[in-house]
Amino acid sequence: MNHWITGAATGDWSRLIGMLDPAVTFHVPVEGFAGVRHGAEDAVRFFDWLAASVRADLVVQAVLTGESGVAFEVRVAGTMRGEPFTQRLCLIFELHDGRVTGFREYLAWPGGLR
Repeated sequence: MNHWITGAATGDWSRLIGMLDPAVTFHVPVEGFAGVRHGAEDAVRFFDWLAASVRADLVVQAVLTGESGVAFEVRVAGTMRGEPFTQRLCLIFELHDGRVTGFREYLAWPGGLR
């Protein structure tokens, strides 16, 4: 989660990308990435989009853990495409042998609130 926080704040997603399994599966509610996506190459495209579009401060509100992963409830405030936004989201990471094999994002306020 620390790498996601750093990426959102700075646009440098390299540390999180370095943790991705080559066959990572992900789902994010972002236009252009609809549905379940597969592979690190597609994930890098998503993080490139984030780097170009979003700068935000994330504050973890709650952490839930399970056998295969961890979920974070997060408060977000920042800019998306130069416009201010705030939202709440839940990020879920599936992990295996120290690699992110899957991640999902659920938004409480899709598109954010002004």
